[in-house]
Amino acid sequence: MNEQNIISKYVPNFITLPSLSCGFTSIRFSLNGEIVIAIYLILLATIFDFFDGWFARKLKSKSNFGAELDSLSDFVSFGVAPSFLIYLWSTNTLGSLGWGATLFFVICSALRLARFTADIYITNKPIDDNEYFVGLPSPAAAGLILLPLFIFFEFDFDFLKNEYLNLVITVIIGIMMISKIPTISLKTIQINQRYKTWIFLIFVIVCVALISKIWLTLVLVLSLYLLSIIYTVFKTR
Repeated sequence: MNEQNIISKYVPNFITLPSLSCGFTSIRFSLNGEIVIAIYLILLATIFDFFDGWFARKLKSKSNFGAELDSLSDFVSFGVAPSFLIYLWSTNTLGSLGWGATLFFVICSALRLARFTADIYITNKPIDDNEYFVGLPSPAAAGLILLPLFIFFEFDFDFLKNEYLNLVITVIIGIMMISKIPTISLKTIQINQRYKTWIFLIFVIVCVALISKIWLTLVLVLSLYLLSIIYTVFKTR
């Protein structure tokens, strides 16, 4: 194996490590009550998570080691960090009940990622390489569990901080992760050449919107994602 191939093999893993670091550091800021910074770190972890997979596919450097490391990173960044943030922001007032919901979400995240990794060893092809994900992916679950917080920041609706509401949302999203509902996978979407300019333009608009109106943009994107779940469920029936 030449030097270039060795570098290509480990590039995705070096991108995964910052994702793991962002997720773990998010927990620290949550504990310090700096919720906005904690959210930014989870969002940053999402960006790293996207690019480690993108580089792995482009460089053809997928490996079992990389899959294991990616799952560990996802567990911390999209399982532990967001659920702990919601616990500190809202459900901690319920005591053991609130902590139980947090643990349930974390366990569901672990099971979802374990199912993904186990399938690699069994079939040598992740189930998520199919047209649809099986169950809610952990990054999407992180976004959805934080959705009430995003809406709260944008519209200042106090009822969204209700501990029982967030407990129910936490449990439902946890169940969605370990379920077998089909959810859209962007990995397998083939974009027609004539639409690439428009796709790039939409991407730029979303990036600008995230910079200028981050909470509103996240609310809109996640709302569209929820609609896509309904669409895929009916499409695959």
